[in-house]
Amino acid sequence: MKLASDPRALWRLAAVAALPLLGIALSFGRIEGIAACNSSGDAILAFEMVRHPAEVAAQFMPGCRDQAVAAQTKGLWLDILGFVPVYSALLILTLGALMRESAQVRRLALAGIAAVVVAALADQWENSRLLAILATLPGDQATIDQLIPAVRTKFGLLGLAEVLIGALHLRQPGWRKLAGAAIAGGGLLSLAGLAINHELLMLGGTVAFVAIILAAWVLALGRQAGA
Repeated sequence: MKLASDPRALWRLAAVAALPLLGIALSFGRIEGIAACNSSGDAILAFEMVRHPAEVAAQFMPGCRDQAVAAQTKGLWLDILGFVPVYSALLILTLGALMRESAQVRRLALAGIAAVVVAALADQWENSRLLAILATLPGDQATIDQLIPAVRTKFGLLGLAEVLIGALHLRQPGWRKLAGAAIAGGGLLSLAGLAINHELLMLGGTVAFVAIILAAWVLALGRQAGA
């Protein structure tokens, strides 16, 4: 079986990449102390979306600061070393497999791959800014001004990549259309979350990634597009 010509080989690699992604994604919420200063929402997302030092200070109050800083630092290094490389691999392998299924979608698939690469770079720059803020709590406005576009670029391009993956699945018959609708819908919901409600970012991304993973697993096991 040649990797260069058989989409199933890439689907299998994507299916394998999904396993550590799921493990890492589930581990973020289990980091000890991650909700020490924020028990009512997603502490990691809240930190990512700060706009001013005062907002940072409100998330790291004196009574829980040390525990929250330690937890956020662990989460950032998990993201840097694990989550970003793994989700990038999953999405790029998925787009590569979709491109191998039909030469007609090459440009769309390459656009999606480019979006993933830039999103991953933005994510790593975002992580470096968050680490800088943690090192000098509550940080300074100049560092936060660098953080703000990085976060939004990351989420925007990942949402775009999800929409493109969904659209390419929708070109296939049978159950692939349902998968494509879920993936594209999740991507659109994530994009809407940038402007409407940041909690929608996580909901949309979760829907899209779950559908991407399930489709990769089914295709890796040899189901045909129209089955």
